[in-house]
Parts: sequence; structure tokens; C-alpha cells
Amino acid sequence: MNEIVFFLERREATYLSRLRSLVDINSGLDNPAGRDRILAQLEIVYKTLGFACERVARPGDMTHLVARRPATKPDAPKVLILGHFDTVYDSTSSFQTFSEQGPWLAGPGVGDMKGGLVVAQAALEALYHVGHLGDFDWVCCHNADEEIQSPTSRELIEQCAADRDLCLDFEIGRKTGAVVRSRSGVGRFFVTVHGKSAHAGMDHGAGVNAIVGLAKIIVQLAELTDPSRGTTVNVGVVKGGTKRNVVPDEAKAEVDVRVQTLDEGERIERRVREICKGEPVPGARVELVGGIGRPPWQRNSACDKLIAHFQRVADEHGIKLGAEDTGGGSDANFTAVLGIATIDGLGPVGEKPHTFDERIQRHSVVERAKLVALALLTYKPDRDGSVADPRDVN
Repeated sequence: MNEIVFFLERREATYLSRLRSLVDINSGLDNPAGRDRILAQLEIVYKTLGFACERVARPGDMTHLVARRPATKPDAPKVLILGHFDTVYDSTSSFQTFSEQGPWLAGPGVGDMKGGLVVAQAALEALYHVGHLGDFDWVCCHNADEEIQSPTSRELIEQCAADRDLCLDFEIGRKTGAVVRSRSGVGRFFVTVHGKSAHAGMDHGAGVNAIVGLAKIIVQLAELTDPSRGTTVNVGVVKGGTKRNVVPDEAKAEVDVRVQTLDEGERIERRVREICKGEPVPGARVELVGGIGRPPWQRNSACDKLIAHFQRVADEHGIKLGAEDTGGGSDANFTAVLGIATIDGLGPVGEKPHTFDERIQRHSVVERAKLVALALLTYKPDRDGSVADPRDVN
């Protein structure tokens, strides 16, 4: 509808101002007060549109937001909107403010994913403006812990997704303009080897070297990487020891795992646990925490059909819209593996998230909002009674 296009284009300055306000609020993991300020701003828009908002408190100073608005007509499509408001930039980061750089907008979380939050709410406002917001049954879930694999919000997301026809996730759009059609599964493991300290010269034999024990484990973990399967096991952080002349009694490693299938995720997790059993060196004890926190989102027919619909609408309105597979994980992994038609990367087109060069294309804020609103207006849910199989790879 032309009125949607006109409405959004007239309000571009409003959306950029809203984005600036969100980006200028630090919402890192160490800043619950900042995250609460983000929630307050999101709630203002939702309540104006007639949504009921609920804050959901979880351990670790994590508070998530669920906004609901029932449909005003029967058999309406049931839509889930996902978008996290935490960022990787803590309150001590030197990267704290929004800036305009010609055709680019930069700042912490501008793409990942405060820009996506602005796009989602702009699309809702456009549908409200043309009198069609009530044509859909809405659940919007915004979480505070996505950047650490959503440990306190996964259950909430899955509850919100339980009866939905489709899920729209507003992570940053690929730099090519593409949306996301599949994602790797992601795991995090924390390995701690406990040894026994001793003087390295006078009493070396009485010690148990935790670093040596961890080193033996690290070699085995690295060997799990298998490019032919698309599996990577990366030991990214190693810490241990206190002094050169002291046998170290503790050593730690943080391990990142990426897998492409559910079966491979199960295999890798099993192998990691096997490697960390027993004593890597005599007298050492190994402590292992973690697992595959995000199941892999494999391509399937339900998601591909939804993406194809968005691509048809994009073509009609002169918007280039490809679809890509990515090694990064998101909360869309959770909904896709439940068999819900899911599309991700609907946020503004951008690049370099998680760096001090994070930025998005200015024009894509309104462009993405247009796409979402227009695609939803012509969307018809596929309710043939079947559930998409997450292993149904095209």
C-alpha cells in the first residue's frame, strides 16, 4: 500500500532520532540500569499501539520484555517478533555513542540490534496507521541476554513461540542486503583443570601442573574441528599460572563450538565430555561447564517459503533481497528448530557488528520497515497441520 510507504518515509527523522536515543544508552552485560532504560523506551511505543507489556525478571539482573496485542478478527496470523536489547559493549567500553557518517549510521549496537528494534516498531506503527495492526495476533519478545546465548530467556522465547505461525527476528541484515535462512548451532564450554602448586625448583615433583593438563585437553579439542562437516572447535581464551617458578594449580580455557546439524551437535558435545573426563595428568581434576546452547537452524521448507514470500514482495517494490546461510547464531535458532516458519536478519543492512566499526546503511532503516509491513499485509499462514522438520534440509 502506498500509504504505508508514504507514512514511513515521512517519519524517517523520527526513527533515526529514536535509534540515536537507544544507541546512546549503554546496555551491556554489566549495566542492568541501562537495559531497564531501553525497556522503558520500548514500552512507550508498544503501549501507544495498544500492546500489554510485561517485564519478566530472571536471575542475574536479567529482565526481559513481552508485549502482546490480540487480533481483532478470527483466524488472524499469529506473529512472533524477536529482538534483543543487550550489546557486547560494557559500560567501560570506549565505544559509547551514536554518530552519522554520510550514508552510514554508527554506534554500539546500532545494527546488533537496536536498529532492528526500531525497524520492528516502525513496521507496527505503519500497520497501525493504515488500520491493519488488528489483522494479526502479536507477541513481541525482547531479551537482555542474547549476546551470552540467552541462558535466562530461551525458555521464555520458546513459550512465546509455542502457538505462532511465523517468527520475525530483527538481527542486523547482511552487508549484501540479504536476510538469513539458516544459522550454525553454537556451543560454549568452560574447562578448568585443578592441579597442585609447588615450588618449581625445590619441590617440583610434589606439584601437579594444571597448565600441562589443560594443554593436553586443548590439543584434543582442537582436533575436533572438521571442515568437511562445517564443524569448528575454537579454544579462544586460556588462563593459568601465577609465577614462572610456581607449579600452576589452576588453568582455564573458554571454547567456542559451531555445528551445522543437530546430530553433529550431539556428537561434538559427547566428545568434549569424553575428552574432559579423568586425569589429563596424574593428580589433576577437570571441571567442565557448558554445552550446545543454540541448536543449529537447518534450512527447511517452512522457512524457505516464508523467505520466498518476503522476496516476492521485495521484488514488487524494487528492493534487493537475497538469502544467506551464516555461521553466527541468534534467538531465531530456537524458533526454527521448533518447526516455526522463521526469517532472520530483518534489521537494517549493515556490517562489522561486535566491533568499534559497527554501522548500518541509513536508508535501510525505513526500507526494512516498509518490507516487513508490506510483506505481512499479504501473508497467509500455512496451516495444513504439518510441522516443519528442522532436519528437512533443501
